[in-house]
Amino acid sequence: MSRVVWLAVGAVGGIVLYRKGQAMIDEAREQGVITSAQKAGAAAAGTLAAATTIAGKVLNTSTNAQGAK
Repeated sequence: MSRVVWLAVGAVGGIVLYRKGQAMIDEAREQGVITSAQKAGAAAAGTLAAATTIAGKVLNTSTNAQGAK
């Protein structure tokens, strides 16, 4: 009998934790997790653009140096 009681207590505890977790996820979404992801994407795009510019300058410099030989 006591095993059934502890099984029920564990099941209720699991359900309560699940619902609290879902509420926290919903609250985080409302507070702007999506906005944060968009900002991270924009930062990554900016970094890629800067790397492309630098790579272009390096390639142009090496091409000009080879042409001078």
